[in-house]
Amino acid sequence: MSASAQQQLDDILVYPQIDSTSDQLWRRFSDGQQTPAVCLAESQTSGRGRRGDQWQSPAAGNLYLSLFWPSCAETPRNGLSIAMGISLINSLKEAGINQLQLKWPNDVLYRRQKLAGILVESRFNSKQFTVVGIGLNFKLPASTQNLIQQPSTSLEQLCDPVPCRNWLAGKIIQNMIETIQVFEHRGLSDFLPLWPQYDALHEQAITLVDGEQRTPALACGINEQGELRYLRDSQVHLLSNSHISIRFAS
Repeated sequence: MSASAQQQLDDILVYPQIDSTSDQLWRRFSDGQQTPAVCLAESQTSGRGRRGDQWQSPAAGNLYLSLFWPSCAETPRNGLSIAMGISLINSLKEAGINQLQLKWPNDVLYRRQKLAGILVESRFNSKQFTVVGIGLNFKLPASTQNLIQQPSTSLEQLCDPVPCRNWLAGKIIQNMIETIQVFEHRGLSDFLPLWPQYDALHEQAITLVDGEQRTPALACGINEQGELRYLRDSQVHLLSNSHISIRFAS
């Protein structure tokens, strides 16, 4: 990381194994520590994705990290996962990894295969506190890949040689800090113009999955709040509930 990025952080916590890097930062918050911090781990026993899904976190040289950040924003802002997704793609571009897209709201894909996921959680009292967790596949053992419920890939499958993990972790953290500082002052305004070039769902037939309910639709980009726009029954609807799963229709 740059010296300025390092100076923003009070703690850089590194563990060989932990239940969840995000949960560890929330425990730190519960203990009264409300300053910026990062947590990384070689493996997670209870890694979490969206909707409470388990994030497969084997000790296989992948990257599991979370950033804790106290926001100075007066009101909560929506769409941080989109800004962080663009930030992560930019970090990977610096490592020579291209043709990446974002599947709303928080998956980084390569040709419809999941490479990374982002989980944003916030709590509020006198101000907003946020933890942003990132899981990035460097390599996936076949035993792990078989457990993942959607097509997935890894840096090992996309590039040779694989980037230095420490260097890439530092670059990702630095870009996360810069991104969250821009976002807390200006929201999504700086990131919205970039969305169309990364939108994996652009004008794609999709299926909205809510429990047993399946709803066909056509994706139509996002609005200024980062909500997904989709066309159903000749009307444009908005989706802000990230607990509803999005699947490609074909």
